[in-house]
Amino acid sequence: MSAAAGEAPASAAFVDLRYRYSNLYSQSAPLRGHANTVRLQFGYRWALGNGWSAYAEGIAVRSLFGRQYDDTSGRRLPYPVEADPKSTGLTNAWLEYRNDDVRVRVGRQYVVMDGGRFISSNGWRQTSQSFDGVGVAWKAWDGAELRYHWLDQVNRTVGEDFPDRQQRRWKLSAHLLHLDQALPLGKLTAYGYFIRNSTRPVNSVRTLGLRWSGTRKLGPEGASLGWIADVARQHDYGNNPAQFSLGYHLAEVSYGYAPFSLKAGEERLDGNGRTPLNVAYGAARAFNGWVGAFRIPVAGLRDRYAGAFGSLPLARKASWQVVYRHFTPVLGGPALGNEFDAGVLFDVGSGVTLEMQYGDYRARGYGVDERKLWLIAQYRFGRQP
Repeated sequence: MSAAAGEAPASAAFVDLRYRYSNLYSQSAPLRGHANTVRLQFGYRWALGNGWSAYAEGIAVRSLFGRQYDDTSGRRLPYPVEADPKSTGLTNAWLEYRNDDVRVRVGRQYVVMDGGRFISSNGWRQTSQSFDGVGVAWKAWDGAELRYHWLDQVNRTVGEDFPDRQQRRWKLSAHLLHLDQALPLGKLTAYGYFIRNSTRPVNSVRTLGLRWSGTRKLGPEGASLGWIADVARQHDYGNNPAQFSLGYHLAEVSYGYAPFSLKAGEERLDGNGRTPLNVAYGAARAFNGWVGAFRIPVAGLRDRYAGAFGSLPLARKASWQVVYRHFTPVLGGPALGNEFDAGVLFDVGSGVTLEMQYGDYRARGYGVDERKLWLIAQYRFGRQP
């Protein structure tokens, strides 16, 4: 959520229909998995006048053609995991006021901070993660935006029909502070997330960080340089039974043109041998590989990666990417394996996209080998506010 100047929003509908086929292989499962899941999202935004609007959005997720995969809902199956259980629920229900400088949103809403490492809607899952609370965005001075969220509850990606009530939603008392400041070169961000979790105290954490990011055109030929430098420190907070102080950093650089660019980086999430850095409220799949073969070890995780991305010379818009990752523990010891990810997306027009993604994790003695292939067809009408 950001405070945006301009015309007040008009009443409008939003529809999202996404079908995903997942072909799943894991050395730890006797059988290959096949997950056919479909998600329907429908939302409507009402323009109430004088800067006021309201929005409601519901979601339904279903499995098609039987369930040849483990959706994590409790019944053990001889298949690999694809964590998209059946769900029907309300993902957004908020009232908003905004003008050229301020936006205030009250109710159930999606919250994404920066790249989503610590706070995200986790949109890859068929059921997105939402939060109940109040969000304020304020253009405090020239080039600056200050955001504050008070959150009472997180509604998790397992959905409303999940049999374990403790996993459907967590009760919170969370304060999120976020300041963006435009610079002559890029943008500087300062953030502080203070989260007390009454349902799962081990996820009560305080995270303070600084992030510098941006892109810059180099010369008249259209080449661009992009960068991210993110440094944070995380501590136990409130009712957390553990005590820890753990570091985090992300350093990434990219260079190239629209048809072809290269990127390389390192993400480091510390561990002290008992507790790893906590990212329970952030995006799971956008970091550390698409396969999701392991959790962050208590010895920490260093993810060094390199990849390429760009567009294809086709009549319709098409994009592609490939990434190779090498995982090692922060505290030392043998490597945690490697992963290769590749994907291509085609925009066929009229709101329809087709996508293929493939992930291949090789354990190298840590855990088990896993490979996943996804075929996705998606239709969107309107815009999700």
